[in-house]
Amino acid sequence: MPTDNESAVRRFYEALATGDTSLVDDALAPDWEAVPALRTGPGADGWKKSIEHLRGVFSGLTVTIDDVVESGEMVAVRSTGRGVHTGELLGVEGTGREVEFRAADFHQVVDGRIVRTWHLEDYFGIATRIGLEFTRGA
Repeated sequence: MPTDNESAVRRFYEALATGDTSLVDDALAPDWEAVPALRTGPGADGWKKSIEHLRGVFSGLTVTIDDVVESGEMVAVRSTGRGVHTGELLGVEGTGREVEFRAADFHQVVDGRIVRTWHLEDYFGIATRIGLEFTRGA
């Protein structure tokens, strides 16, 4: 049976996986902070905009929680997202390619709501999968 902290974190990912942004208000504290800051803006509204953006970039987006580790008010999650690149991302128009991306997040949960999230994502893997090429500098 998931703890209250784990349940809040699972709602965070369910919102991304389903597009149901009403779950965000249940999962996040009003002053939730993302580290690094979201390009879509701060707080719950910023996360809702990120969800809409990502679901527009990756059609058929799914999110699988691979592992959850909880210690006190900290909940760590390793997840995998999958979708088809159909919208503009990193300056690249939709390619129709299937993309898989992995992430690791550390959520601080207080009173059953996430107050801060540290996010690490495999942006290099996404970039190469959608066709960006990297060259070595001189």
